[in-house]
Amino acid sequence: MNTAPSSVTQSTPAPHAALSVGVLSYRAPETLARTMESYRKDGLAECADECCVFFNAITQADEEQCARYGWRCAGSPENLGLLGGMDALARTMTGDYLLMLQNDCPLVADAPFTRRYLAEATALLASGQADIVRCRSRAHPGQGFADGKKFARYYGSGWRPALRRLLRPFKARRVIGRAPYAIADAERRFPAYIERKGDFLIVDSSVINFTDQPFLISRPLMLRLLDWAKAHPKKRTLNGFQVMEINLNSRWWRAQHFKIAVGEGIFTHARLDGGFRAAARRSKA
Repeated sequence: MNTAPSSVTQSTPAPHAALSVGVLSYRAPETLARTMESYRKDGLAECADECCVFFNAITQADEEQCARYGWRCAGSPENLGLLGGMDALARTMTGDYLLMLQNDCPLVADAPFTRRYLAEATALLASGQADIVRCRSRAHPGQGFADGKKFARYYGSGWRPALRRLLRPFKARRVIGRAPYAIADAERRFPAYIERKGDFLIVDSSVINFTDQPFLISRPLMLRLLDWAKAHPKKRTLNGFQVMEINLNSRWWRAQHFKIAVGEGIFTHARLDGGFRAAARRSKA
C-alpha cells in the first residue's frame, strides 16, 4: 500500500482542468467487479470529473453491472478490439486529461496517495514537464510484467549482458527506459535519457515503449496517438485486432521524444476470468 508523501514540482498548481477516468472492458465480469470494488474502496471516482466504462460487445448485464457502481456506461454492439475500444473510449470522454484503464487494472494505493498521485501527475502534464504519465505500480505491477528482467538482460552483472550490448547496441539503447523498474539510480546511470522531477522520473520516448497499461494523458495527445496508430496498421495483431501498444512502438514513437513520467504508480494488473484476450480468442473461434 502506497502511503508515503510525494512531491513533484514546486510550481504553482494549474487552474482546475477536468479529469476523465475511463475503463475498457470486454466479457470479464468477475475481473471488472474486483477492479470496480477497488475503485469504490479507495475513492477513485472522487478524484475525477467524469467516470466511464466502455464495453466492447456490450450486453444488458454489462449495463447493469456498470450501474451498480454509478459510472456512466457506453459501449459498442460489436467487439472493436483493443485499439478500436480505446479509440471509442477516449472519444466518448470529454475531460482535458484522460486516465486510461482496462478492466484488469485494480487500485493498489490508498485514497490519500491516489489523490496526490493523480494531482501531481496532472500537474506534470499541465506544466509541460511530461506528455504521458505511467500509472502502473512499480512495487506491485501484477501479472505479465517483465521490464526488470528485460533490463537486466542488457544491463545486469556478468559478461552476458555486456556481450548483448555489444552485439545489439540499438536494442540495448531501447531498453534503457526500463531502468526505473530495475534500479534505484536510473537518472544517474542514464542522464542523457532520464531526469528526475520530484518523485517522478522523466524518460525520453526514444528509450521507453508505449504501454496501454494505466496511463494519464491529455485528450489532444491521446487522439493524436490513436489517429497515428489507426493510420499505421501492423501485420502483428491480437486475435485479428489492431493494438495501440503494438502499432505505436515504432521508429515514429522513438523519434517524437515524448516525455514519459514514471512514478510509484497506483494500479496493478490482475485478471480473474480471462479478461480481454481470452474472451477475444473465444469470439474468433
